[in-house]
Amino acid sequence: MKTFVISVFTTLSSLSFAQSNVGFFQRMNSSRMVEKGIEQYNLGGTSDAYMTFKQASVFNPGSARALYYLASVEFELKNFYEAETHVGAAIKLNDKKLNSDLHLLAGQIHHNLNHLDSAISHYQTCANLVGDKLAKEYAIPVLLEQSQFAKKEQEKGILSLRKPMSEINTKYDEYAPILTQGGQALYFTAKNPDAKGDNMNPEDQSYFEDIYFSFWNDTTKTYKITYSEDTDWNTEGFDALNCVLSDGMHAYGTLNTSASKEKTTESSEIFELTAEKPFAWDEQKMVKIPGVNTSFFDGSACMTDTFMVDEYTYKRELYFVSDRRAEKSLTDLFVATETNGVWGESALALPDVINTSGRETTPFITEDGTLLFFSSDALPGMGGYDVYFCKRTGNQWSAPVNLGAAFNTVNDDTHFQYYPALGKAVMAGISELDGLFNYNIFQMDLNGKSFPFMN
Repeated sequence: MKTFVISVFTTLSSLSFAQSNVGFFQRMNSSRMVEKGIEQYNLGGTSDAYMTFKQASVFNPGSARALYYLASVEFELKNFYEAETHVGAAIKLNDKKLNSDLHLLAGQIHHNLNHLDSAISHYQTCANLVGDKLAKEYAIPVLLEQSQFAKKEQEKGILSLRKPMSEINTKYDEYAPILTQGGQALYFTAKNPDAKGDNMNPEDQSYFEDIYFSFWNDTTKTYKITYSEDTDWNTEGFDALNCVLSDGMHAYGTLNTSASKEKTTESSEIFELTAEKPFAWDEQKMVKIPGVNTSFFDGSACMTDTFMVDEYTYKRELYFVSDRRAEKSLTDLFVATETNGVWGESALALPDVINTSGRETTPFITEDGTLLFFSSDALPGMGGYDVYFCKRTGNQWSAPVNLGAAFNTVNDDTHFQYYPALGKAVMAGISELDGLFNYNIFQMDLNGKSFPFMN
């Protein structure tokens, strides 16, 4: 169960009856609606809380508190423009008890809208109001650093290479793109109303993810969307495909039915697809590798091909995300290693130069095992999740390198996959589509380009 923790510095029970143009009972009703909205949010009803906070602000348009909570939920729902309007209105009311919260929230909203000078100003105002200790506790120096990093990247005049896959992207979330069969086929994951079982995730009140499949159409020069090749892949819970090896003989994905009616998993688990004929997949099977598919969240897996370490040693590696070290960090990257056909006794966390106290996610390992791409929200970046890469020399990984403004934005950027043979990469990221912000899929043409990970 989630808890309403958006308010950092305020007391939830504080009331203000300073608005002279609103009657006593309207103010009381507004205050009660705010409390009801907080309760709804804590029980997982984000959409219900949004409507309640909206009603509270109608009862009392002069309530900075109602506007603050309304803007907070709008921000979480990625309704950034509405959130900007409501947090701006709340700041004008000059509620001294809420000023620090409002400026922090305004900074985050403007950051996500790429209004970087305004974001920096609000972050600095918040830091001045609360002092160094609380500012550090609530990561304001990190947010300032991200805003300034993004500003410097954009001032370099670097143009984004991201081209949206317009035939795929909708007002719902699409992510985890995978190009296969020489770029003629595309797998992706989406939260869509036609999800199997029409089932909603109680955590965020959105549709559960399903796997989709598309073929390239040479006439229309677009990918034609279909449901997954095998509808048995999709359950009434969370389904995602994360990695397909280029030979079409192995693929890996994530399954979580713990919040659905089926309840075949206790948490997120990694599945494998195999084929006797390329891309003609057999039935899903849960991965049986020591240290994988624990009682914790395990998912977003990718596998190398078999590669030679020396004359006598060959390896395969499975990279994945887990929250099994949650007492130390949020989510980390792990690797399970098969040496000369035998899997190791456990999966190991990647070095601390890669794993941080924040969230690392969506790893992608090139099939030769030399390049690792992943997303992190705690390494130096532009905001939210940025994509990074590391190169392996011998048994050592280099320090992560941010891919920069050619690929990253001020919003979440994830699911990066690089295909040297095609001269292409794909990724997902939160971006605006018809005024709405959600996860969309992008393709990048790298032919004729030169980036450090390509050398």
